[in-house]
Amino acid sequence: MSRLTMRSHLSEEQVHPDPSTTVPLLPASAPLPYQSTPLHKPPRWWPQYPSGLEPNTWARLRHLYREELAEFFGTLLILLFGAGVECQVALHYHTETRDAAYGSYLSARLAWASGVALAVWVSGGVSGGHCNPSVTIALALFRGFPRRKVVPFIIAQTLGATVGSLLVYANNITNIDRFNSGLRTVKGLGSTAGMFFSMPAPELSYPQAMYSEFLATAVLLFVVFALADSANLKPPQGTQPFAMFITLLAIGSSLGYNTGYAINGARDTGPRIALWLVGYGAEVWTHDSWYWAWNPWLSSVLGGVVGAATYDAFLYTGVDSPVNRPRRGGDGRGDYEALARGEEEEV
Repeated sequence: MSRLTMRSHLSEEQVHPDPSTTVPLLPASAPLPYQSTPLHKPPRWWPQYPSGLEPNTWARLRHLYREELAEFFGTLLILLFGAGVECQVALHYHTETRDAAYGSYLSARLAWASGVALAVWVSGGVSGGHCNPSVTIALALFRGFPRRKVVPFIIAQTLGATVGSLLVYANNITNIDRFNSGLRTVKGLGSTAGMFFSMPAPELSYPQAMYSEFLATAVLLFVVFALADSANLKPPQGTQPFAMFITLLAIGSSLGYNTGYAINGARDTGPRIALWLVGYGAEVWTHDSWYWAWNPWLSSVLGGVVGAATYDAFLYTGVDSPVNRPRRGGDGRGDYEALARGEEEEV
């Protein structure tokens, strides 16, 4: 009887690294017991405290929400650089006092891609660096990401995008006022809303807009799953964000015009909340037949699921994917849990 070694190439530990394996933030000269203890990664360090010492209240609270905080700040960075570059390019393009363009379509694509890369660097070691509901949902469906964490992650991502957009708005409010004479409009001449959230190109039909967003997100998740596959050409540890930079630059430069390639419901909804709060009105939600719901969310999530499923169906061999889940042999033997742990199983 032949032996088939089946291994899971993307375990739960890979999606969410074991906090106890990280390097302490404190310098080596710190006094014991902190010298060899990863103080920023509970809970293992709690029992190691000397008698009479325990973590303070903030350390306990931060530990409870460490993954959500990582997703919050990661998505915040995406909007800080993404919406920031859109404002810089659009608001300073041949102004009255400047006879030059401060950026271009390409520089905007570079900044969005940089924002995503930096977001993954900031949050990847804590939460896995999703920073995108489409990624979170795909991982829950195909890689065993805990379903109970899906909603908290999406809320954190959306709040991060909201705060990031508010920071950009505050940084550009003077020039926004000059650009549209103090008006806050979503569409039409002098509108500034498109610098923050995505909208379909004027000539585009709704089905074409849906397909464009679906396709871009499918490509994104197909590549994300490839980058996480240890049986493929997985980037060395710590370099995945650079691979994401290349991915987002390619998607934005090739598939971005039609809809602004939201490919991320939180990245689109957060700015809408921000602009609604500062006075842009209900049109941030109602324009183009409630566009925000059926394209940046519905189309992006569906595209992400299809992209992930396509990678698993044709290229992925890990048994943690439902596409590759083995069936029991005729003798009824077979330990799926052992296979998921990467142990050999005779079949």
